[in-house]
Amino acid sequence: MQFYPFDNEEDEFTAEEISLANGFCEACDKGILKEYDEDQYDVIISHLMFSQRGDYLKKAVERARRAFPDDPAFAIWQARYYIWNNQMDEAQQFMQKTLRHFPASAELYEEMAFIAYTFHFNMNIRELVTKAIAIEPSANAYFLLTNLYLDQNNVDKAYDCFQESYRYDNSVIQSIDLLIQSQNAKKGGRYEAELEFAERLTKDLPLCRQVWLATGTLYALDGKHNEALEAFEFAASIESDCLILYAIAQEYCQLGQYERSIEYCKLIAETDKEIKTNVLIAKSLRNLGHFEDALLQLLKADEHDLDFPFVFSELVLTLNAMGRMEDIPDFIDRFYQAENLTLEKLEWVLDCLSLENNSVAFHQLCLSAENQFKTATDYCAWLTEFCYIVHTPGVALDILAEKFTDLPDEELYEHLGYFLALLHIANANPRTAAHHLHNALVLNENNIFEDFLDIDSEKLYAQYPDIYFMVSPYLDHVSDVRNN
Repeated sequence: MQFYPFDNEEDEFTAEEISLANGFCEACDKGILKEYDEDQYDVIISHLMFSQRGDYLKKAVERARRAFPDDPAFAIWQARYYIWNNQMDEAQQFMQKTLRHFPASAELYEEMAFIAYTFHFNMNIRELVTKAIAIEPSANAYFLLTNLYLDQNNVDKAYDCFQESYRYDNSVIQSIDLLIQSQNAKKGGRYEAELEFAERLTKDLPLCRQVWLATGTLYALDGKHNEALEAFEFAASIESDCLILYAIAQEYCQLGQYERSIEYCKLIAETDKEIKTNVLIAKSLRNLGHFEDALLQLLKADEHDLDFPFVFSELVLTLNAMGRMEDIPDFIDRFYQAENLTLEKLEWVLDCLSLENNSVAFHQLCLSAENQFKTATDYCAWLTEFCYIVHTPGVALDILAEKFTDLPDEELYEHLGYFLALLHIANANPRTAAHHLHNALVLNENNIFEDFLDIDSEKLYAQYPDIYFMVSPYLDHVSDVRNN
């Protein structure tokens, strides 16, 4: 195990290892019980999990545990299997039981602590790490302990633990960016402890490029863009590459020095033809008032662009600045031919439009999304869920009324009441929602639309008790409904 990340690409498996895993699957299909040693089982399980072959994976884990009941590695694989299968409660219960009855093992304590930390299980993680260190100190254990102390803003102890981790394995420095940035989600964007930690590292390891990169990223996240720019430029002076140049270009853009940002983007293009910077250039051009040039850059953007996930938000901002929001659907048609406009990309655009409150363009693109689905039922389910999530139930209600309430096909007819009820709940029309829900339950009680089971039941009970009591018999059977 490595707490700090490592590559796990398909080419990590050799042809011999892939053949071993495939041989296990073939033996299972033929009902042959072959014997494997511990290393072989480890390879088989790892590859089956990577290749998403669930039925075979379950058999491999069970057989390995029966063959080697005292090996902690396979108890750990069992916990990973539960998590891989999204059985979080089962994983935590299994881990707690295993820790009570399994022989003491540094590997077991360390791995279980890592899993509990990653998935926020209610377990005494520090106690597990401390036990692991008492049996066999390692870079991984001290690295995890560093995280635990940073979570508590205890920079002194975090730094002491990191020094121990570095002493056991100095390659942990390659993962320092993930360590000191991983606290963001837990702290709501407060970086005081992480910055203090990073600044100490820059003093102790002043020529470590990775440390300066991580420090610059932290400054940028904290809104200190001058300091971020200085850190990235120092990292580039140690060893430059396109990613550092791109970070510098981003900081110049943040600081309003748009021409300098474009200069660095052009430098990247001269250095690496594969990395594209069209979206960042478009952002700079938009801020300089060169709107048509910005749109041309966006048309050139593709998946090789480092900022490609933001291409659609930049598109909305640019067209909005030009007073041309009504052109968005036509522009999207130009941007992607029908076969390339994936649902995921379409949702990016819709997210941006919902934030801009442009109901006309949003409505048009929601209508165009029907082409992404094989059946009307699938489309209506997506439309309902998406508009519910982005708080635009009125748009979905309009489309359902416009296209699908007049003699819909049989499958849709059995589900339409659920879609309408959910949207009317979101639209604060409980009486109408209850009417549609009642009709839906009469027509199709055994296949309740599962989005109803995702509604906050306490909130539903407080706001609309009548609807809550209609749905409540199904809330205890969520897994059964979803398995069906």
